[in-house]
Amino acid sequence: MTAVRALLRFLSPFLGLAVAAVGVLVIADISWHWAGHGHLVPWPRDIRWTDDRVLTTGLITAAAGLLLLLIAMTARFRYVRLHDPSDQVIVTTTPTALARVVGHRVRAEDGVASASVTVSRRKVHVRATSALHDEASLRPRLLEVVRATVKALPIAKPPKVSVVVSSPKDRRSTPPIDRRTTPDSSTPDNAPAADHLAGTGTESR
Repeated sequence: MTAVRALLRFLSPFLGLAVAAVGVLVIADISWHWAGHGHLVPWPRDIRWTDDRVLTTGLITAAAGLLLLLIAMTARFRYVRLHDPSDQVIVTTTPTALARVVGHRVRAEDGVASASVTVSRRKVHVRATSALHDEASLRPRLLEVVRATVKALPIAKPPKVSVVVSSPKDRRSTPPIDRRTTPDSSTPDNAPAADHLAGTGTESR
């Protein structure tokens, strides 16, 4: 969504200026023609509404308008709905504000070197780094902290929480790969032996 919003912010001023310039030029040309001075713009005299050039220009303009409309519809801002204090009052917050609250709480935990938070209406994803704790010891604590932080906020539909911890302790504790080759009893003597690799389990939520 960020790329789409950036594209709209880039295109909107230029499209607005282009439409304004064309409008001013048409008005000036009509006024100049009504004053009896001819046309300011040398419009082609042999063009009719049924001309292929007119139809092609119209189709291209309509396609460009539909494309911009689709981009604008997909770039609409998505808010996080909070509990309404009354029937006629709707309270929302932005995903950025929620990410700042969660990020501030996560970074305040002992052993967290840095953290990045991605928030949508349905999910809160935290990626933390630590040089003091491994993922097995830090991840449950951060999960509890993030869930408590989200639960304490008046969110109408609490999003799901996921936490990933990156630590050099996990990389150092990974078993080394066994490169020794051991021939299988069912493998002929002249066949290459298979490498036996020590596997590591991964978990994603």
